[in-house]
Amino acid sequence: MPEKNEIGIAKRKGNKIQIWATTLLAGALLLACMGNRPYYDEYLPIPKSQWMRGNTPFFEFEINDTIQRYNLYFNIRHSRSYEWKNLWVFSKFELPDGLVEIDTLEFILQDANGRWLGKGSGAIRDGSFLFKTKTRFPRKGKYRASFEQAMRTEVLEDISDIGFKIQESVE
Repeated sequence: MPEKNEIGIAKRKGNKIQIWATTLLAGALLLACMGNRPYYDEYLPIPKSQWMRGNTPFFEFEINDTIQRYNLYFNIRHSRSYEWKNLWVFSKFELPDGLVEIDTLEFILQDANGRWLGKGSGAIRDGSFLFKTKTRFPRKGKYRASFEQAMRTEVLEDISDIGFKIQESVE
């Protein structure tokens, strides 16, 4: 028969072990749910939701680990009234030593059936597009990534924000 305390509730042996094990399990689950948090993640607003040719938003970030591999993402928020199914972008990466890497990227915003890709409900869609996988930054220091719209129009309507994300790659 279990021992009872002064108000008649049965005492359990091993309560400390159960509490410790439950706390450890809850902590492990919390860490697992957090996933791989971004190393860098920033959005910049596009004035009046009109991305003008020549408006080149940039993102500055510091790299201290040249061994770690990273995945790079271009993020975009746009309304469902954006008139194109894709987006062409000129990307430019300026390295700490002054070298510059330039590329042209295409991001598909709608599938073959005309459904918007990405997340969102209502009028706004939020897309995150992986464009470099398991890449290493060759030097420690400050980097600058910039993006310029490269569509065949001077003004892209209905783009409210663009973003850039760096996530550590899990091998």
